[in-house]
Amino acid sequence: MITIVLASALSMANVIVVTATEGYRHESIETAEEVVAEIGRDTGWFVPRFVRSEEELSTAMTPAALAETKLVMFVNTTGELEWPERARLLEWVAAGGAFFGVHSAADTWHQWPEYLDMLGAEFAGHPPESEVEVVVDDWFHPSTRHMTAPHRVVEEIYFFDRFSRDRVKMLLSLRVAPDDGRPGFFPLAWHRRHGRGLVLYTALGHRIDVWQSEWFRLHLQGAIEAALAQPSRRRRAVGR
Repeated sequence: MITIVLASALSMANVIVVTATEGYRHESIETAEEVVAEIGRDTGWFVPRFVRSEEELSTAMTPAALAETKLVMFVNTTGELEWPERARLLEWVAAGGAFFGVHSAADTWHQWPEYLDMLGAEFAGHPPESEVEVVVDDWFHPSTRHMTAPHRVVEEIYFFDRFSRDRVKMLLSLRVAPDDGRPGFFPLAWHRRHGRGLVLYTALGHRIDVWQSEWFRLHLQGAIEAALAQPSRRRRAVGR
């Protein structure tokens, strides 16, 4: 009953999915777009608007468009995307929007520290792909409640700069380094507040087979569910 009510409440939200790149372009992007579109269709929550080039950023995320948008996703974006009005995105999130970054969203806008602070970390490099044991840090979040732990997966694992565990609420992590097996804490997924808005991030999503897996689809779907449940700016404004 709860799921049915939630699905109805979230029906047909406006979601913008940015897959533009100004650097390395992941082979998994086409698969990623297919999976996100399937999540929207199968849940009935949204029909994504894909932004695949830098030129589309300005036209897709005008103030009027963002005012009608519930969630902006950066999926495997890279590099210094050219968008003169990019500060608008952070202002929108801080005012109550929701942002979900996937994998190399942390390898985007290295020259814009405000974006990286919003996201919660900056990509600093990665070792060769390896099999790792993923630890679930929050069993109750929609993006992780379906998982078992330790969850083994072959994936490209990121190291980060500008990360502070005190500034985020963890979802997934490693307890063993993917390069040399040393013990420690290595973040993979988290969420945080940015002003009145919600920011989610997962470092997973490099490989095509990861995108095609059911567990990762549920991970993404749960994060989107949490993002779309974020109270909208319009309802907040009306309530004043």
